[in-house]
Amino acid sequence: MTLNEFTNFLDKKIQENERCIKITFYELRIKYDLSEQETEEFIKLAKIRLTNMGYEVYTREVNNDSENNNIQLKDNELLIGIREL
Repeated sequence: MTLNEFTNFLDKKIQENERCIKITFYELRIKYDLSEQETEEFIKLAKIRLTNMGYEVYTREVNNDSENNNIQLKDNELLIGIREL
């Protein structure tokens, strides 16, 4: 996935629902045919971009900061970004 495709993907997600961004396994691994390594890199970059835009970002990382909140990712979700408007 190119940087332009990455940007377009996230921009489309934000347009669909700017309060809650959800990125799923299906979207990245099946629809866009990304490898495991490409998927990890995508999630890493998406986390950085969404954090910079003011989103609280939750992923499947072991060292996630979400220990004290109620955010639970479903099995197919790789990332959730939530922003209060």
